[in-house]
Formats: sequence, C-alpha cells, structure tokens
Amino acid sequence: MQNKSNGASHLSSMAVRSHNRRVLLQLLRTGDLSRRELAQTSGLSPAAVTNVVAELIDDGLVLDVAPESRLTKLGRPSTNVALAADEHFVLAAQIGAGVLQVGVIDMASHVLASELVDFPLPAEPEEVMDLAVVMLKRVMETAGVNPSKALGLGVGAAGLVDAEARINLNSQNLGWSNVHMADYFEHALDIDVVVDHNVRAMAAGESRYGAGQGLESIVFVYIRSGVGAGLILGGSEYRGGTHGAAEIGHMRVVPGGEHCNCGGHGCLETVINDRVIRARMVELGILASHPAPDDHSWTTIFVERVEAGDERAIALRDEIVQYVASALLNIINLLNPQLIVLGGLLFDLSPVIVDELRRTIPGQVLPLLRDSIRIEPSHFGSDAGMIGAATVALDRFVFGPPILNLARAL
Repeated sequence: MQNKSNGASHLSSMAVRSHNRRVLLQLLRTGDLSRRELAQTSGLSPAAVTNVVAELIDDGLVLDVAPESRLTKLGRPSTNVALAADEHFVLAAQIGAGVLQVGVIDMASHVLASELVDFPLPAEPEEVMDLAVVMLKRVMETAGVNPSKALGLGVGAAGLVDAEARINLNSQNLGWSNVHMADYFEHALDIDVVVDHNVRAMAAGESRYGAGQGLESIVFVYIRSGVGAGLILGGSEYRGGTHGAAEIGHMRVVPGGEHCNCGGHGCLETVINDRVIRARMVELGILASHPAPDDHSWTTIFVERVEAGDERAIALRDEIVQYVASALLNIINLLNPQLIVLGGLLFDLSPVIVDELRRTIPGQVLPLLRDSIRIEPSHFGSDAGMIGAATVALDRFVFGPPILNLARAL
C-alpha cells in the first residue's frame, strides 16, 4: 500500500504539472512562441517547458511551427510552439432577449461558422433551446466539424445566472426563471456545458482576445432590451455578491423618473434601451413609424442623421450621452477601470457617441483619473456574445482560469 507521504507527493506533482500546462497554454493563447520565450516569460525552467510542451503535443493541443523570419546561426529555421487551433473547437450559444446566436469557434477564437436569429417574446425556454440545438448541429455541418472534436459548449444567458449550478435563475426580459440550461444541452448534444451571464462572458471575450488583452480591469457595458455590465477585476471575471450580477441598468439616473420593472424609479434601463430610443426617434420625427422588432436598420438611420447634422438626432444623441455618462462616471469613480467597452446598442451607435463620451466624462472625474480613462467600442461588435460564450467554454475546457499578470509579461 502506498503510504500517505508518497500519495501527497504524487498529488503535489500532478498539481504542479497541471499548473504548468495552464501557464504555457495561456501564454500561447496570445500567439506562437519559442520554447526559450516560453521559459523566459513563464519563469519555468527550460527542462520543465520542454516536458510540458511534449505532453501538450501528445495531447494534440499544441504543435511545432517554423516561422520563416526566425533563423538559427546555422541557417536553419527555429521552431516555435503554437496552439493547434484548427484541431479542436468549442460551440457557443448566446441567448438574449429575443435574439439567439450560435457558432463554432476554434481555440484561437476564430469563428468557423455561425447563425443568428431573432425570436418573438414571450417564448418558452424549451422552444428556444430546441432551436439552438438545431442551429448548433447545422453550423457544425457548415464548418465541416466532427462533433467529436468539440471540447464543450459555452452558453451566455441573459439575466441572473448561477454559474456553478449552471442555471439561468431569472431573466426578466425573457420571462424565464430556474431554467436548467446545462442539463438540457448536455442531454440533447452529449457534450460538456458551461453556462454564464452573457455580458460577463462578453467581458471575458474582450479580456482574452479583444481590446482588453493584458489588462487587469475592464468594464463591458451592453445595452439592448435591457442594460447590463460585465466586470474584469484583477484579470478575472468579477463574481462577488449574489451571482456576481453587475446590474448597472438599475442605477438611478433620473430622480423620480419612470417606474422600472425592478421596482425602482428613474433607472438607466428606463431611459436607454432599444425600445425607448426607437420610440424617441418616432416621437421626434426621425423615424416615420416603429420598425419591426427584427429590423435593426434604425440604428444606421440614427447614425446617418447625426452625421448629416439633423438637430433632432443630435439632441437625442446628447440625451443618450448624458445618461450613459452618468452611469459610467459612477463606475469610473468607484473602480477606475483601465478600459470601458461598449457593446450592443452602444456599439451600433459608437460612430456618433464614443467621441462625445470621451469629451464629456474626463471633466467630471478626479483629475488624477482623467488621463487613464479609455472608452472603446467592442472589438467583436455583434459577435461579442457568441465570442464571450466561446471564451468561457475555452477557459473551462482548455486554458483554465486566467493567471494574473501572465499576459502582461509578454
């Protein structure tokens, strides 16, 4: 019988090897590197790097590549290590209020195939998830991906999510509660599933692959039928409090304002969302009538009218900037994030609101914080939810939780 000390030593060795794999995989997430660069950046010994890389090659997760630009003194190309990005894939599903997007994503976050549909509300959870299953099977076929190569499925869900139990606890905009999403998809697709809050997942996507690579603090603000935020603090998704919800849509921006479905009054969500802005455009005569729910051309019309100097559109733009700035000022003064990313409606309107926010906000925060304020539209645009869902799947099934400061070491 193996004694306890030998057993503990074996477990410790396994933990060290697992940690070293995680370190090297996360470094390779940023691009191919030589073994020497991996050792220098990770702090691992050259021997440890060689052993771990050999193990990862055997597992089919990485491979050797030979960049033409790198030559040894003997004139032979040096060998780099890269992710075997096109050998393994994850599936992704973003379930928002009336919108469903699915995709097949490789280990480098490249989208191989995707589909997006709008669905009418109210809708039963099973109907939407059934549709997601059909679409996921179709995009795998389109991408030519064997289902056995899929490492897992990431689901980004609107509303409160219990990520550990993998349940959508409540989504007011969808009208859902206690939906056991992971169990449903695992049964339907025979695949491992991770479920997370959709905007928190979007923040993770920007942190790993988008505008926020290497940053420790990011706030992703997303507006559609509702308003939500995802926080990256210390390099990882913020999950404090009850289910880690960052419901900035319920910040009070209009004292004594309109009643909100949360029970309060004057919340940001009551003055900024798709429905409200469309209605204001009709009221001001910018739109002749309300567009169909699946017609998103009104955002393009709004941008064009502002750029053309339409005073009505400019006045509405200024309203939007005022309300969004009020919410962002609270976030900046509280958290001082390195980056604020705008998604959803704010991404659609970014050509005419980003510069205004950059001009409006600095003068209203502490002088020491002004130069550090950075506001950017989402790197992934309308794909942010799908990339976010893929990111949480890649973190769970390939890379592990992010290691603080690792990417910044490059």
